[in-house]
Amino acid sequence: MADFEYVNLKDDPEHYETSFAAFDDHRYPRKAREAWVPMVLQHRNIQTSISKLERSGESMRVLGIGSGTGVEDCKLITGLLERYQRIHSTVVEPNKHYLRQHQETVSSTENLKKADWDWRQQSWDEFLTHRMEKNDSSKFDVITSVHSIYYMQGGLNAAVDGMVDCLKDGGVLLIYLRNMDGTFNEMSNWPWNKHHEGNLSYTPEIRKSLEKRGLLCENAVFPEFCDVTNIFERRNERDARHLEDFMTHVVNFKERAPSNIYDDFMKRLQEPRTTYRENGRIIMDISPNAIIARKTSGCADR
Repeated sequence: MADFEYVNLKDDPEHYETSFAAFDDHRYPRKAREAWVPMVLQHRNIQTSISKLERSGESMRVLGIGSGTGVEDCKLITGLLERYQRIHSTVVEPNKHYLRQHQETVSSTENLKKADWDWRQQSWDEFLTHRMEKNDSSKFDVITSVHSIYYMQGGLNAAVDGMVDCLKDGGVLLIYLRNMDGTFNEMSNWPWNKHHEGNLSYTPEIRKSLEKRGLLCENAVFPEFCDVTNIFERRNERDARHLEDFMTHVVNFKERAPSNIYDDFMKRLQEPRTTYRENGRIIMDISPNAIIARKTSGCADR
């Protein structure tokens, strides 16, 4: 199938925001995006770390990679503050509008203002480069990467290396990403879909890479769905196009794609392995996978 000229959605931040908003409006249940937070808060290593920090008087250092508007990060920090009052949170987010929204949430929430915040309008790769230039070898007790590993440069092993390098012995790493058995992973393998840098789901490879470095891993899948009915009914054309753009990660996909490629997209979107019908709606299973890893003493950073 012939390829076509396109603009990757990640290269157009404003269009990304609008397309993501459309996608976000159609996914449910609403609390699904925060489902990983209790998994981190209840992890046994969190309490162990807090006990050590209480003795030393040091702050718990938290790193959020690609934190977006901060919905999940704020839930995590709120939960940590209930357990330990000295929290230092570093937020790495390249989108200035998302970062500003995150900052506004913190500044308007009294409890969140108890933490120390370090705001970095940077990509993950820029953050690592800055650390290297500054000879910064500081480590973090908790690191979260929520749907951000897809955008890290240098391949899977480089992404894992960077995160493990930043994690303290005894620290907890949470990687939240597409489920390898989910529809988004299936879409990334469609013949016309050349815009993603590798597969959308690396779950087995990530776990293997982490375990190779001595980290102990657990997996969990959180049910989440997206109502894509409007793509077929076109009751709101603008909404339908933005939803298509986010699903394909192509700016103005319907306009740019040749008719045979767009038709193939629509055909595949109706296949039973991609969507199903429920109460007259067309539903896509987008359930993500969470890997939570703990770094034991003596783990190889590289």
